[in-house]
Amino acid sequence: MENATKALLIAAAVLIAIVLIALGVRLISAANDPSSQAGTVANQLDSTTKTQVNVVQNSLSGLPTK
Repeated sequence: MENATKALLIAAAVLIAIVLIALGVRLISAANDPSSQAGTVANQLDSTTKTQVNVVQNSLSGLPTK
């Protein structure tokens, strides 16, 4: 009976270790995502800004100069 109890304790410890490792991997992957998202947002802002500047320049190019 003592061996069965020890085996159950070892099995529980292994299960807890697997759960902790899985949570750690998930947290690390979640922590890496914002940096790639920030790069994507920065690229979108850059392209949007360039587009808006081009629109303003095109609209101003038709105006008469003084």
